Amino acid sequence: MWQQARDRIEQLPKGFGPWLKQWRGVLTIAPVVAATTIGGNFLGVFQLLEWATLDSFVLLRPQEAIDSRIVIVTISEEDITRVGQWPASDRVLTRAMSHIAAQNPTAIGLDLYRDLPVEPGHAEWVELMKSTPNLIGIQKVAGNPVAPPPTLKEAGQVAASDLILDADGKVRRGLILIGTESGEFLEGLGAKLALMYLEQSGLELETVDAENNIYRLGRALFVPLRGNEGGYVGKDTGGYQILINFRGGLGHFHHISFTDVLENRIPKDLMRDRLVLIGATAESLKDIFQTPYTNTVLATPELTPGVVIHANFASQIMAAALDGRPMLRAWTKPLNSLWIVLWSFTAAIACWLVLEHHQSHRYLFLRAIVLGWLPTAGVLVTVTYLSFIYGWAIPVFSPLLAATFSAILILNHYNQWQLKVTNEKLETANGKLEDYSHTLEAKVEERTRELKDALENLKSTEAQLIHTEKMSSLGQLVAGVAHEINNPVNFIYANIDHANDYLEDLIDLIELYQKKYPEPDPEILEEIEDLELDFILEDFPNLLVSMKSGAERIGKIVTGLRNFSRLDESEMKPVDLHEGIDSTLLILQSRLQKEAIEIIKEYGNLPKVACYASQVNQVFMNILTNAIDALVETKMKAIAPSENGKHDGEGGTDRRGLKIWITTSVSGSDTVMVKITDNGPGISEAVAKKIFDPFFTTKPVGSGTGLGLSIGYQIIVEKHGGQLSCFSPPGGGAQFIIEIPRSPQTKKPGDRAAIASG
Repeated sequence: MWQQARDRIEQLPKGFGPWLKQWRGVLTIAPVVAATTIGGNFLGVFQLLEWATLDSFVLLRPQEAIDSRIVIVTISEEDITRVGQWPASDRVLTRAMSHIAAQNPTAIGLDLYRDLPVEPGHAEWVELMKSTPNLIGIQKVAGNPVAPPPTLKEAGQVAASDLILDADGKVRRGLILIGTESGEFLEGLGAKLALMYLEQSGLELETVDAENNIYRLGRALFVPLRGNEGGYVGKDTGGYQILINFRGGLGHFHHISFTDVLENRIPKDLMRDRLVLIGATAESLKDIFQTPYTNTVLATPELTPGVVIHANFASQIMAAALDGRPMLRAWTKPLNSLWIVLWSFTAAIACWLVLEHHQSHRYLFLRAIVLGWLPTAGVLVTVTYLSFIYGWAIPVFSPLLAATFSAILILNHYNQWQLKVTNEKLETANGKLEDYSHTLEAKVEERTRELKDALENLKSTEAQLIHTEKMSSLGQLVAGVAHEINNPVNFIYANIDHANDYLEDLIDLIELYQKKYPEPDPEILEEIEDLELDFILEDFPNLLVSMKSGAERIGKIVTGLRNFSRLDESEMKPVDLHEGIDSTLLILQSRLQKEAIEIIKEYGNLPKVACYASQVNQVFMNILTNAIDALVETKMKAIAPSENGKHDGEGGTDRRGLKIWITTSVSGSDTVMVKITDNGPGISEAVAKKIFDPFFTTKPVGSGTGLGLSIGYQIIVEKHGGQLSCFSPPGGGAQFIIEIPRSPQTKKPGDRAAIASG
């Protein structure tokens, strides 16, 4: 995808060329990251994380004052014990309600289901309901419906008690209206009580946009959720819903216990001209819910009673209409998408500018993170938090994720770009080196024909070195490769200077012989002794051998690293597995020679295999390194070699000494098999069962991470759809079998390879 975007950019008019070349990474990475994040956002991948972030804003914002317009009558466990039964009898409820009505509240919301009589005292309860026009009962509409009190139903004094739970089980939305099965529309309890209070203040709903159901009430603007906001979809937003802008828990409202009300210990004028809500706070009644306040980290999370949620909703509507307190609204998905694009580009541009202006800084990437990504993330969080304070629920996590990935990929792109520039400079230097080598060759040929063959060999070696350097774009290994190349080059040039000195000395000596010849002269003997002619004649060929050895060393290092790393082959493509095995052995050659380990190759006729070459090479490296460690352990413990001289039935191969067999073949019609076998101590059955588990290792603490074989398993099984098996044949030793399909395929992470122990 990125490559296609880059190709299109390169096709634009030439006037944009330099600018686009410099900013190509930003113009390709930022849109791709944004598009990926937007796709995840539309699929709801980040929904829970966005809600959790907004919940943290609720906890972080300044505490608000107690809403003096609302009083909550709480029914706790102690109140239920005091009453002696639950539901409380109609007579008990009538007595408590009469005490509340005597305080002349604006409206009374009874958040208790009273669809059935609870004797004694039902007749008294009916009379009280008829004589209290500001008493609002409840019914449950959705799920398992619960009918309202019949008397209040006839009088039209009923509201819906339904609370809407998000996917994570929390209440963040409130109901203004909800439709019933009979086709009627009921107001939510908090909304109905708030409208009754505002009606006393002379405020009525005004239609702003009838088609989109947008209304104004005093200073408040009501815009319903349509299923196109944030993480919500249409099926979640039935009825007329809005987001709840919570004021706080029970402590943010005046409250009094049901027992105090029942015994008429109500402070004077506590409820006068206020909204009174009566509801359960006892956990045993299970009318408690998760809200944004359940997220608290510094204290024990507490569930919020339903009556407190209704009070918050009523408080939100009244405070918005009378005081201008912000309602809470969410952006639509198109705006969310633009927001993600904005921050993806912002982070990419900020990091790129830092990288461009601090190229020579020692800790460049750390500086880019501190000066580029960190301020971007800080501004994003600050802007979204301030927007939340003023009533807008703007996504935080998804744009922050897009900004983070854009910054990371820009750092990687810059690194690759710098490596490309470095390679171009190396090629220029190689050209100058080639010109100089031709000049040097001409000068040497002019001085003596005796060194002609040697100088021609040197020219060939230098040409090979130039070719090797041109192949040195090895990504992050370029610095090490350049260091390896530099030393042999300096070594060659130093030897050439010595060769020239020796040649001039020889010419001088020949001239002196011509002058003094044929009679032996002491002066000649003295000159020969001063020049150490014997040493010169003996050392000069050694110098030429050293030049050739250095050049060959350079070629092997570069070729081995190129085949092993394959950093320029990030895509799956057909490769020769034998080349990968050989390059891995080349890297391990010094250790193999040091430990006197013999490598026996039994290569079959393999086709090319479509795979991620560098990752498969990593598997070879991990398995061979473990085999070497096992053989070294065998050597250290002086374990006697096997007498039968065989390994897993491989044709009677001699097992004396430290050996590793590498066998390749074609298995079936579409699978390539690589076997790596050693004659070490073998693997026990208990260890074999856990050998591919992450962090499992048999090495001493500090000697290994235990991730090598686990990573190898993921590469072969999950990324290539192959099999990685471990066997311990009878008689000691261990054998790893790698099976890779010739055509690419993948397996589910849950599939496991066969692991057996002899």
